[in-house]
Amino acid sequence: MHSKKLFMAAATALLAAGVATTAGAFQTRGGAQTSVNSANRASAREANVETRQTNRTARASDRQNTMQQASSNRANAASNISSNRTNAATNISNNRANVANNYNNNYNNNWYNDHPVATAAAVTTAVVGTAAVVGSIVRSLPPSCSAMTINGVTYQQCGSTYYQPQYAGTTVQYVVVNPPH
Repeated sequence: MHSKKLFMAAATALLAAGVATTAGAFQTRGGAQTSVNSANRASAREANVETRQTNRTARASDRQNTMQQASSNRANAASNISSNRTNAATNISNNRANVANNYNNNYNNNWYNDHPVATAAAVTTAVVGTAAVVGSIVRSLPPSCSAMTINGVTYQQCGSTYYQPQYAGTTVQYVVVNPPH
């Protein structure tokens, strides 16, 4: 409380001696100082408005560029994905054709190819047996088989045996496979 009284006493003494405060200086000088300050403030406000407007325009342009780049990136990604899927499908198809051709070449050199009776006996044995040997090949399916597609591959189910078709030249053969999942 004592320091407050001292401060008030010092302020009163200064005012009595004729020392003016800052607020008093603006009031005693009159309008000239005030109008200069007002002009400076108005000019500063205009500069701030222009700066904000320029910044706003720049940000809008940046947003537009960012959206266009993102759209372009999405289109490129979709194109790449489509191209990759097409390439993968082509590779799978070529691999299957190569396997079929390799098998066909090996099968044509087989004893069964030259002996139709032996081929019929082997096919009949595979079909009549309780379970066909996985990997064995038949040229025709037994009656009452049903087609089923699993993971994009069509199989023929004949009882508990599953066959997957494959081409040997222009003819279809069926390979005995494990039950698909």
